[in-house]
Amino acid sequence: MSSQFTLKYPGDKTSLLNKLRSTVGDKGQLNGNEQQGSFEGSTPLGSFEGRYSIEGDDITVTIDKKPFLVSNGRIQEEFEKALKKA
Repeated sequence: MSSQFTLKYPGDKTSLLNKLRSTVGDKGQLNGNEQQGSFEGSTPLGSFEGRYSIEGDDITVTIDKKPFLVSNGRIQEEFEKALKKA
């Protein structure tokens, strides 16, 4: 069952993609451009997969697969934290 959330990011979309890449980290990969893409990776609790689309300042993230023990809220928090990093 997938979950979806939308975040605001008024800044430069290239730096946004760099932040998303660093969030996925060494344990995963991000494929895509400044409009849409997909990502996957793994955590000690299991793997995750999802996709994103960017329209204006809105980034919509869809999580298609996540570790059972990780809540959707936790994943959203990680994305929000990453976007606030300088």
